[in-house]
Amino acid sequence: MPQSLRTVPVLTLLAFAFAFGGVATAAEAAGEAPTAAGRPSLAGPIGLFGTSTAEVGQLHQLRVGLHAEYFSASDFLILGDSDQRLRSELGVGFTLLHNLELFGALLNSSNRNDRTRAAGDRDPELVKSNGDLILGAKGVYPLSPVATIGFELGLKFLAGVSQLALSPSSTSLWLGPVFTYDLRNSPRPLPVRLHAAASFYADNSSHLREFSTETRNTKEAAMFGYGIAPSRFRVALAADAPLPRGKVPFPIDPFIEYHVEVATGGADQTFAAYSAPSCDKGAGSKPCIDNRDAHWATFGVRAVVFRDIAAELGLDLRVRSPGFTYGVPVPPYNVVFGLSVPFDIDALTRKTVVTKTVEIPAVPEGHVTGEIRGSEGGKPVAGAVVTVAGHPHANAAADETGTFTTVSLSPGPVALQVTAPGFEPLTASAQVVAGKATTVQLVLKVHAPSATVHGHVSNREGKGLEATIKLAGRDKTDGIFETRANAKGDYTLSLPVGSYRVRADAAGLPAQENLIELALDQDRQLDFVLRPAPSNPDVVLGGDSIRLQRPVRFVGSTAKLAPPSEGLLDAVAELLVAHPEIHKVSIVAHWDSSLMKPGPAELTRAQAEAVKTYLVAHGVGAERLSATGAGATQPLVPSLSPASRLRNRRVELHLE
Repeated sequence: MPQSLRTVPVLTLLAFAFAFGGVATAAEAAGEAPTAAGRPSLAGPIGLFGTSTAEVGQLHQLRVGLHAEYFSASDFLILGDSDQRLRSELGVGFTLLHNLELFGALLNSSNRNDRTRAAGDRDPELVKSNGDLILGAKGVYPLSPVATIGFELGLKFLAGVSQLALSPSSTSLWLGPVFTYDLRNSPRPLPVRLHAAASFYADNSSHLREFSTETRNTKEAAMFGYGIAPSRFRVALAADAPLPRGKVPFPIDPFIEYHVEVATGGADQTFAAYSAPSCDKGAGSKPCIDNRDAHWATFGVRAVVFRDIAAELGLDLRVRSPGFTYGVPVPPYNVVFGLSVPFDIDALTRKTVVTKTVEIPAVPEGHVTGEIRGSEGGKPVAGAVVTVAGHPHANAAADETGTFTTVSLSPGPVALQVTAPGFEPLTASAQVVAGKATTVQLVLKVHAPSATVHGHVSNREGKGLEATIKLAGRDKTDGIFETRANAKGDYTLSLPVGSYRVRADAAGLPAQENLIELALDQDRQLDFVLRPAPSNPDVVLGGDSIRLQRPVRFVGSTAKLAPPSEGLLDAVAELLVAHPEIHKVSIVAHWDSSLMKPGPAELTRAQAEAVKTYLVAHGVGAERLSATGAGATQPLVPSLSPASRLRNRRVELHLE
């Protein structure tokens, strides 16, 4: 490569120093694994190479990307020429607010056109364009967990041809929407994201230099070297597949882009000889190319090669060039390579947590031993099972003499639960002494009329969970029974007939309760699906309803939702979208008796429909919702005061 093409700005060196200078990367500060997605594009905003995506990164994250582009071709601009181009881009993005990204880029370019020059050609063999500047902003808004839309505005300041200062008259801008559809967050997740971007690019680069006295070849070479082009519409479609570490040896993000640009200005008469009908005349005439559109495809890949630093490589391939009168040709190929890294700016002020390992001397363990006998006749109960609460692997079975011994246990109190066929479960306690055996005598009552309950505890994805199952009888004399679901989430327990409140607890998930009625010799199945708590604490998913910690309010005695209630219903919609297993929700609106009949019934019917309409508009399927107006028929309290009337005005969400 010629030495004159090796133009690397000082800011490039500063970027490398910053990348390896000890500032915590975003993934390190958040304690997360690095990812290859969410990096600066060639123009600065988060995206792929030429496609901006509808994302802004985590709050106060700084992203730096350093890229270079290179191509070389013959007979590219002018018949018989040899053309080489090297461009470098230093892109920077910063997430100022949760939904707002500011970005910028510093561009440098060197283009060598080697040809036999005519007498009137004035362009130098090497055209340099140093210091072009891009500044812009992008805002996004999530439509759902899967879809995000945004809008982007960018300014491009071109450096002067004969001086270092920027050329104000040549300043260009673009604006338009961006869209991302992330299939990783869909009900059936796939590691694929789809992107689309469209913009109008108001290009004023033609003011950079006056070409009225220059030859056609000089103008063609200079336009390509300085990046001079007409205003145009731009459309980009792209897809990428971010693969995290675990599925591949290192985080990698392959992607593909397809770009279309359509010139909007008039034809450049300087190149009329290349357009019909001029090019149809005479031998040796130029081929007619009159189209306004240009197309190219980009194939790229990013991979995290060290800490959070990603190496990037891509290839642009020309599909179609515009006609000569509507812009310079698209290079047949263009190689893109570079590095990018995100930084967490908040890490500069965040307190450092130092973890110190302290070795604690081991405490001798003990165990529990004893005999289990029946209450009638005092006979040994062979096969009785002793469960140690909180120690799922410490179960012990009694031998033919009724004797049992647990595994070693930590010193301290333990709770024992004993079960045996034909006997009622027994709960007892024992004190484990370090280095010794604690002896207990346990007596089981003959089994009263009993039933069996069994089931499965799983998370929202269907994976079994180790959980504690507690059953409390509605009658205090029924006692409290407890068992553990195994690693697969399965449990079973025999207990007296009657009514019970059953509670399932698993680490890291909200508990779930249910009511059951057990009949004689019945084998009842009771399954639990434990779901994460909703992001809004005012919305709680209960056993048979969605409980609202603050009420849904309307404007006066109308069906128009009060603005504060819209945020509450946003959380309800979020919960229902995240829990597709909830098939039906009944929306019931209530009012007080301050209105004459049939006013309350008609009003609450309209209010329930308003809530349903809002939830449907925010992503909940209409077939999952029903709306009912209960009027003033079900007051919570007598409507004797403004406070009591306000309390009776409510909306309830019941799971069917």
